[in-house]
Amino acid sequence: MENDQLILNPTFDSPDREQELAILFLDIRNFTGLLEAQAGQTVIQVVRRLFTAFNQIVKNFGGKVVEIAGDSLYAVFGLQSELKESVNNAYQASKVMFQTVKLFNDAYAEPYYGGPLQIGVGLHAGKVFVGEFGLDNTPQLSVTGLPVNIASRLQAKTKELNNDMIISEDAYQLLTENEGITLHQTVKLQGISQDQQIRLAGKPYHTHQELDYLLAISG
Repeated sequence: MENDQLILNPTFDSPDREQELAILFLDIRNFTGLLEAQAGQTVIQVVRRLFTAFNQIVKNFGGKVVEIAGDSLYAVFGLQSELKESVNNAYQASKVMFQTVKLFNDAYAEPYYGGPLQIGVGLHAGKVFVGEFGLDNTPQLSVTGLPVNIASRLQAKTKELNNDMIISEDAYQLLTENEGITLHQTVKLQGISQDQQIRLAGKPYHTHQELDYLLAISG
């Protein structure tokens, strides 16, 4: 009975706080195809090196990586700054991450693997709940709320729209540097009932082959 009460009535040292953050989701697009084409251990080592670089980039721009899972990264910006600054920091961090991938591709991926690694990024901003939560007495940063789901769906939408970075209109309106981000669309996101206003802020995915084939092997 006591165990049941603990499960049904959990207690936490401190409640989650509401905070406005910039939320960035990143995914390595052709990860599955690379695993099929190359030795798995080699691909995993490559991805870990990239994520190590991405983590440092996020830190350099005042952000915090919340989670890395497989071929995906989730980070937030603004834990110690106001929203406009955090959105601009997240956008600048994403640009440096794209530059890092390009440098990696020029040096390694295309010469040795026959094709480039590619990433897709979704960026959103909004009010979320920030706290700590973890199993087995290992609390970790927890950021939850609808804006997190929207950012994740924006990243997934990059496949369908063939554009490697999508920014929500909410985040776009806070950017001080938005040159080249002009195309506005209204889209439906999986699992989100309300239509979302977005900006296409990236480039079409690189293809040596037909786009349909590339998307079919995307991770």
